[in-house]
Amino acid sequence: MSAATILLLSGCSSTAQVQKIDEETFYLTQFYNEPVQGFESRSLRLKAEQLCPTGHHYLLRKAGKSSELAKEHASCASGANCEYALEWRIKCTDQPQEKFTIFGKS
Repeated sequence: MSAATILLLSGCSSTAQVQKIDEETFYLTQFYNEPVQGFESRSLRLKAEQLCPTGHHYLLRKAGKSSELAKEHASCASGANCEYALEWRIKCTDQPQEKFTIFGKS
């Protein structure tokens, strides 16, 4: 892996932001500067586990921005605006959480 690739990959996301809606409901946001890879985020999952240690239910998981989302990394590398927000709305519940795996559901 080249140094340029490492630099490109290291700056792809921001830290998770939390907005408390009520005692059990939270809005989590994380900004990325790359094409959308899905609705999963390790840092949002960790933040959700901190906020809701007994479990949570997803009310919303979406990726959005005011213009078209990037489709491939090459367009980001050539200077296109690839920033988007990954947004989760969660509600704390008393239920076990699904196990996280980078390879999908087990």
